[in-house]
Amino acid sequence: MVTPPIPSDDQKRLKELYRYEVLDTTYEDEFNDVVKLAATICGTPIALISLIDAKRQWFKAKIGIELNEFPREISFCAHTIASDNEAFEVPDTTKDDRFFDSPLVVGEPYIQFYAGVPLINSNGFKMGTISVMDTKPGELNREQIFTLQTLARQVVKLLDQNLLNKQLEQQRIKLQQQMELQNRILSIIAHDVRNPIGAVKSIIELNARKILSQQDSVELMNMAGKQIDGTVELLNNLVDWGSMQMRGQGFETEKVHMRTLVSNMFKSFEVMSSLKSNIMVNLVDEDLFVRSDINAMRFILRNLISNANKFTKEGVITVYAHKEEGKVMVSVSDTGVGMSADMQSKLFDGDHYQSTTGTGDEKGSGLGLILTKDFIEMLGGTIKVESQLDKGTSVYMHFND
Repeated sequence: MVTPPIPSDDQKRLKELYRYEVLDTTYEDEFNDVVKLAATICGTPIALISLIDAKRQWFKAKIGIELNEFPREISFCAHTIASDNEAFEVPDTTKDDRFFDSPLVVGEPYIQFYAGVPLINSNGFKMGTISVMDTKPGELNREQIFTLQTLARQVVKLLDQNLLNKQLEQQRIKLQQQMELQNRILSIIAHDVRNPIGAVKSIIELNARKILSQQDSVELMNMAGKQIDGTVELLNNLVDWGSMQMRGQGFETEKVHMRTLVSNMFKSFEVMSSLKSNIMVNLVDEDLFVRSDINAMRFILRNLISNANKFTKEGVITVYAHKEEGKVMVSVSDTGVGMSADMQSKLFDGDHYQSTTGTGDEKGSGLGLILTKDFIEMLGGTIKVESQLDKGTSVYMHFND
């Protein structure tokens, strides 16, 4: 038995094959009908639509055989995709030096005749084959070979259509998620923007009518000020998020020096952190650079540092970043009030987001972390939160280097 040669472009071919995400999927009537037609026209008991993986020949559709796959090293179809011929035919395997002692010839399914045509996609890669086999010698005529070639083109069209359907479904899901998020944002605006502005308006009107005492007026204005701070933060988040959504995936990546970026972010929080006697510590590696969109990274850090300061008093807020295992790990930790496991499970749940009052009675919308996660994923990163009540919270992010 001669082992089928590996095509010179096999790595690119495999990458193209995996792009279809079709391996090990369920059988489908459209493909089954093709092999039935191939077997009928060629007059063979066995017909297959095969995809050639790195180590196997897997059947997307089959007739006349019980197995679901063959090892690639004994596969007739692996010879077909390595051949330069438009069709690969073996009239009698028992008299062919390449196959006479093959396990598929001397044992089940006892193949003595084989004919296959490659499945060539629009990029010129051979994904697999459509083939017919028999347990006795045989030969196809021109019309039968032409039919197999025609069926091969139809199979490629089916694969392309399946891929397109998957892409459309992914776009539909993404669009639906964006619409749901936008609806939530509108709901938040209706509640968390209108209410504090309405409260300030009422206080101003009461002051104008000289109804409030000076002490009541000061207390109410302080309360309104805290609400307005939360509202401003919310609006900043919404503006940044809306800008990113309009740009889609078209991030303007550049080389970002993370330690400098964190230092600049800390400067913008100096007043807020000092009011709560919090210490901010920058432990980012001095030589760490990340290729990313700097505005998106600012948005992420601003939200996480703001959140850490919101729930910490007389504590420490630490930003740490370094390279590990080919990725960049960034963490924002605090020694604040922490949170329960139940609260952690709902942090990024858009349907159950909730605002929790900070240690200085700060108001918020609960939207910041949801949008932060959205930005991190748009940058191709991941986020994980670890927290314990009264012991603080740590947020871990991983980005591609």
